[in-house]
Amino acid sequence: MTLKVTAVLAFGLFPAFCSGALACTLNEIQKADMRLGICRQQVGIATGFACTSLVMRSQVADQFEQIQLARRCGFNAEADKLERFYKATTPYVANLYECVDTKIDRSAIEKKAEEEVGQSLAKLPAGCPADLKDKMTKRLPKLIEADQRSLHDIQALATQIGLTPDQ
Repeated sequence: MTLKVTAVLAFGLFPAFCSGALACTLNEIQKADMRLGICRQQVGIATGFACTSLVMRSQVADQFEQIQLARRCGFNAEADKLERFYKATTPYVANLYECVDTKIDRSAIEKKAEEEVGQSLAKLPAGCPADLKDKMTKRLPKLIEADQRSLHDIQALATQIGLTPDQ
């Protein structure tokens, strides 16, 4: 999942979690700071409780859309890679978001994201117009590289704060 894990680093929150603490033993100030950093990634999302669910839904919808557009344009191998990264990264992300905020209902988030993407893609012309194919040709390698980096970053962060991916 192409996530803004770097926001955690950019806000200077990473060192606070590197003290060997187990997951969710963060104090309330650390949790609030991290939640604020995560939720500020998305324009229009307030940084209060449960904001991580909204951020995750937006991120999941974006990932689903990229996968479906890749498939629509015949980039099935690339879509498979994006899907594998999504499946590997999402459990870490959900646990991180739950650690600093409220419980994440992953199945509800994914269902809502699928609905949003379905509605969005229904507005596009059928098939894969030449401009979309060209755009995807240029975008997919960058997306795959970003997903690979995100997986590495979230795994490193999870190791530091004791998170494990629940599948």
